[in-house]
Amino acid sequence: MILEELRPGVSVISNDDHKLGTLSRFVIDKASLKLTHIVIDTGILRSGESLWKGGWGLSHDRIVPLGVLAAAASDEVRLTMSADEFKDLSVDYIEEYAEPIPDLEPGRFDLSDIARLATSIPGEPGPYMMFEARAQAPGETEIKKDSPVWRMNPHEKVGEVEGLIFDEATQKVSALVVRRGFLFTKEVVLPIADVVEVAADVVRIDMTDAQLTHLAEHTAA
Repeated sequence: MILEELRPGVSVISNDDHKLGTLSRFVIDKASLKLTHIVIDTGILRSGESLWKGGWGLSHDRIVPLGVLAAAASDEVRLTMSADEFKDLSVDYIEEYAEPIPDLEPGRFDLSDIARLATSIPGEPGPYMMFEARAQAPGETEIKKDSPVWRMNPHEKVGEVEGLIFDEATQKVSALVVRRGFLFTKEVVLPIADVVEVAADVVRIDMTDAQLTHLAEHTAA
């Protein structure tokens, strides 16, 4: 089994050769930086059929534990699960739900009435507000493609996450593949030891100018 590099956007394939979706994001433990789960975007349609619940504009991400990964290549990730097992055992990563907008002053026209009217136009499910809850433990956070990477001192953006390099033996993320530059971009390997924290989709690092300049260029396996 080879689980060294994982990139968002690659196809996710079941053990009976069905495409389940695309790799969407990674869930890691904040303290240990261990990779705990992967998230798969199934899309509203898969192979011409609507396999899972959902609607236009809603999330179709499903989360599975790291243990179901079988192999990873540059263009696909394979799971140990069949398509039916994935359908039955994976869970929604983002659960959307609607709650009614309260009328703050019943019998009087106020700002809450404006919000209620605005969400009650034809075709909208008002008067409700949409909320979402993520299937994350309190000590977990996520990394996804294009997550910004910021340096602590000086406070500046140095690139975006393109993928991650995973140590199968320790189940830890050993490095991030970071895309640097604007018109002419290149991918570099950022050691996870230089990551200070990952919070709210932002990766924060502590590196000197010299360390940034000498980051190794990443070459696809």
